[in-house]
Amino acid sequence: MELNLNYEPETFVSDITALSNEEWLQYRRQGIGGSDAAAACGVSPWKTARDLYLEKAEGVSHDEPEKNWVALEIGKRLEELVVQIFMRQTGLKPYAVRKMFRHPFYPFMLADVDYFVKIREDIYVVECKTSFSYRMDEWADGNVPLHYELQGRHYAAVTNTKGIIFLCLHGNSEDTFLMRKIERDLKQEADLIEQEAYFWNEFVLKRQAPEYTEPSSLVINSLKKQLQIREEKTVELSRELSPNILTYLKLKEKKEEADALSRNLEKQIKGITAPIRSALDDAQIGQIKIDGVSYQAGYTKRVITSIPKNKLEAMRLLHPDIYQEYGKTTTSFSFYIKEEKAG
Repeated sequence: MELNLNYEPETFVSDITALSNEEWLQYRRQGIGGSDAAAACGVSPWKTARDLYLEKAEGVSHDEPEKNWVALEIGKRLEELVVQIFMRQTGLKPYAVRKMFRHPFYPFMLADVDYFVKIREDIYVVECKTSFSYRMDEWADGNVPLHYELQGRHYAAVTNTKGIIFLCLHGNSEDTFLMRKIERDLKQEADLIEQEAYFWNEFVLKRQAPEYTEPSSLVINSLKKQLQIREEKTVELSRELSPNILTYLKLKEKKEEADALSRNLEKQIKGITAPIRSALDDAQIGQIKIDGVSYQAGYTKRVITSIPKNKLEAMRLLHPDIYQEYGKTTTSFSFYIKEEKAG
């Protein structure tokens, strides 16, 4: 695919700040946004291509913003601080354009970006991120996580800018701030557009859900979100699943053996520590030196506040209004495979 770079991005929404969240989502469902790019390519760490298909084709989203609202709010509130650090370190002045843009040649490609910045004669998209330290290995050695890189290349393609600058703050000091610049690469951009076009044309427009190709943990999480179990309903499974069934049962048996070994070891540990616990008497810590090496045995203090089950029952009886307000009843289904016994 040879890209035509002689274009200006179209304005799809002139002022996104005037939209309600639901209105914004309605516009987003009309195309693929930057944060959708990785899922459309099947490499998102958060959602599958089928999850994205359901959002775009059927308007079904299983995201639960009420559960991660704190993380979303942190990102939103820190955005201004991230930009301030960038300005302080570079002297550059990013500016916001609160529009939703659309690619004039590939109208399924949408973008509403955080900021733009001008460096000499070139315009770059600026994308602000916050991250926790346990994910910082993804940014090591000048790298950008793949799902963010695809997001950035998508934005640069839609806005026809020089590239993208990622700003990431992963701590509470300026030393934990990093910048990553990705220049536009037309070959990678063409590949990305082809993959997004395939996803949009072959799945969304044809109302044909894509097959799962992502890691099993992501697929299982997706299935849990989508499926509403109908109690007592039974279906016949394809014989093609026979190897899966039999392998599952073998692995389950091995796990049960390992669990039994673990329980036996735990029993031995309790037996071997009984004399030590007795020797501690009422002390929290005991010390001993063996062959010149110091060892310590004792108790780690943990204080947990909870309401015992019998007290909960009393609360439900005596204070039903309080119980109703703070109690939560959920129904869950545990997956199983078992051999059916004859008779």
